[in-house]
Amino acid sequence: MFRAARADWLQAAAVALALFVLYAATAPRSVSLEDDALFVLSAYFLGIEHPPGYPLFTLVGHLFTWLPFGSVAYRVHLASALFGALTAAAAWLCARSLVDADRRLPAYLAAFALGLSPVFWSQSIIAEVYTLNTLFLLALVHLGLRAEHDPRVLPWMAFIFGLSLSNHYPLMLLAAPAFAILLWPLREELLRRFGLLLVLVAAGLLPYAWLIHRSWKGLPISFYGEMETLTEIWYFISRSGYVNVDHSHTAGWLDKTRYLTFMGRELFFQFAIIGTAVAAAGFAAQWRVLGKRISAFFTTAFLMPSAVLVMLLGFDYDVFRKHIFHVYPIPAYAIGALWMALGFDWLAARYALRRGQSLAAAAGLLLLIGGLGAWVNLRANHDWSVRYAQTVLKILPKDAIVFGQGDADLAPIAYFHMVENARPDITLYQSQGLILGNRLFHPLRTDQESANRIVREMIAAQKSPVVLTLDTYTGNARRDHWLYIEVDKSSSDPNKVTVDLPEEAVRFFEEAIARENAGNAWIAYFQSELRRRYGYLIARSLPSGGAPPDERGRRQFELLAQDFYGALGIAEGLLANPGGFSADAVATYLDRARTLLPSDAPKQHVAGFFLLRGVLRANTGDRPGAIGDLESAFSLWPSPDSGAIAPLEQLYGETSNSAALQHLKNRVTELKRVRR
Repeated sequence: MFRAARADWLQAAAVALALFVLYAATAPRSVSLEDDALFVLSAYFLGIEHPPGYPLFTLVGHLFTWLPFGSVAYRVHLASALFGALTAAAAWLCARSLVDADRRLPAYLAAFALGLSPVFWSQSIIAEVYTLNTLFLLALVHLGLRAEHDPRVLPWMAFIFGLSLSNHYPLMLLAAPAFAILLWPLREELLRRFGLLLVLVAAGLLPYAWLIHRSWKGLPISFYGEMETLTEIWYFISRSGYVNVDHSHTAGWLDKTRYLTFMGRELFFQFAIIGTAVAAAGFAAQWRVLGKRISAFFTTAFLMPSAVLVMLLGFDYDVFRKHIFHVYPIPAYAIGALWMALGFDWLAARYALRRGQSLAAAAGLLLLIGGLGAWVNLRANHDWSVRYAQTVLKILPKDAIVFGQGDADLAPIAYFHMVENARPDITLYQSQGLILGNRLFHPLRTDQESANRIVREMIAAQKSPVVLTLDTYTGNARRDHWLYIEVDKSSSDPNKVTVDLPEEAVRFFEEAIARENAGNAWIAYFQSELRRRYGYLIARSLPSGGAPPDERGRRQFELLAQDFYGALGIAEGLLANPGGFSADAVATYLDRARTLLPSDAPKQHVAGFFLLRGVLRANTGDRPGAIGDLESAFSLWPSPDSGAIAPLEQLYGETSNSAALQHLKNRVTELKRVRR
């Protein structure tokens, strides 16, 4: 049995120090997208994160906000950096226990391969829970490998497992069956000490008790607000509010198949293909070197947060959701790194590599993996969210009442407003009553109709400007400034839209949207949404039948037409143009959008293409073609909010297709019922 000596601990610490310096040097100096800004806000205010709350990360992140240097966001990033560095040290110790006691090089390979891999590196430099989650996993692996010979570690394993559930319980519960395999020889010992072990697991869960108590304090950041009943507590911790996020009604087996294919590509990418091949050799060698039980443990620990997770989730496969998913298999990559150590050790022995040859091979492999990690993370353009939030804050009207939506807009704007005191004159709200403590209603106790009424009454009573960033409001006319929409109370006609693009917003489009291709998929998706909306607005505001008004406008049209979302937005804007545009002009941009359609475009936007083409065909008298396109639009994105419903109902009525009309109405009724 391997027992780490003082030299082993020192070398593992050296690995951690080297990677911590790397992560600290490459971490964003301010907020980024993903969940970063919300985690920073929660840590700073000791608030409540999105379900299931992640209380342990919030508590530890808060300690890092006390550091005397850098922005608050950077300080919390250092928490993830520390956890990432310690995870690599844990990988070093785990790998040392798997290979010959005289050889440490495979352990260094495993630790740095994991630490430098693109996704793990990306989560080690922003405020996220995945590095701490993987640290707990590898700590349990290290102790579990010792447990058969030293059952005294079992209480530590129980407590650490409880703590891990306080950080990210879904991924750790997935790992539980693997540990059942690993600890099977100790089943009698586990049963004998079950009471003590259960108490220690419960002790690790105490951060959740703190979270519930903390929710009663009227916090500036609290996702649902106070939780006072068991029903509300369970709704939050079980992530019941995310049921439509984790399981889309439009997802099917094709989506799962595409995710499995995507995950396979990601596995090859994380370890630069060659490293993945070495890990595959380790997977094969483990059955002879480690025995069936430990090999089954590692195999199960790899499959549960990867292939099995794909089967459990019901995501639509698209560019946005696959970026959400791509961090979930990090525990599987950690197991892959340990297999890499085994595979490298087996290959070195198989081909009798001398020490110098082994060093060169390991160094070359780490250069490849580190190069990929650097290519992804050094070009991730994390400061884009800073430029976006600061631009919005700069152009908002004085004393504005601002409704934000979520991670992309509200969170980074709230960080600068609430932490760095930018634009103290504005007031931020979230229209669904989420995240911010100054909610207009409790989201768990207010039905949708009442919530909408409260928001409408609040907006109607305001004398200050009321604006929305990524949210929508249909109670009045609006002045659309692209980066925000201002409610126009001079008219109650929601179809009355005045387009007014501030110079600062146009400059942001030209400098940070039109010519910029973000390395970070989350940012790229958000940029695509803004590009589509910009195309819509400039096309809608064109003089009837005319070209873009000036050279700048023509340049913007040309840039937008090079992108699916931009071309789609232009086509939508031309159709909505009050003066009307020729069918040929609209068809030109729709054809362009079809040519540029990405294979991973969200179903809603693919449906949007068919919706626009269906409307165009209906306008030109092609009823069969219009019905076909509109049916495709509704089939691709079957939502009660689909814009295809109304024109389909009209066309079915005009063609006396009563059976199809009734079927459509029944389908919409069912979708509304499911959504409730």
